[in-house]
Amino acid sequence: MEFEYKVIDVADGSISSFLLGEGRIETSVLEAYLNAMAAEGWRLVFMEKVLQRHLVISDRETLMITFERRVPEELRTVRASRVIDDVIDAEQSARKMGNRAAAGVAASVVGAAILGSLTGN
Repeated sequence: MEFEYKVIDVADGSISSFLLGEGRIETSVLEAYLNAMAAEGWRLVFMEKVLQRHLVISDRETLMITFERRVPEELRTVRASRVIDDVIDAEQSARKMGNRAAAGVAASVVGAAILGSLTGN
């Protein structure tokens, strides 16, 4: 394993997305992220703008940024031996987050139904 990769999300301000319907990723925030990653030896290799649903009623602009850095020669074997474990851990973490999100939506629907029945009587 000669290189390792890291992906981060940098999102616009949620308040401006919600109030104005359009957000903006501040240049100074993006620059700070890039410099922090560079200070740790990461090099930007790819950046893509995506829209993610936010607060159910608006989209939020997010930059998904991919960085790479060279793995030191003495650590390559160790890192290569654990990549499958990293994939399994990442999938399990994503599954847990998805389950929590689904539970949150279900709770919101039930809460809205209860509130509606209480105020409708």
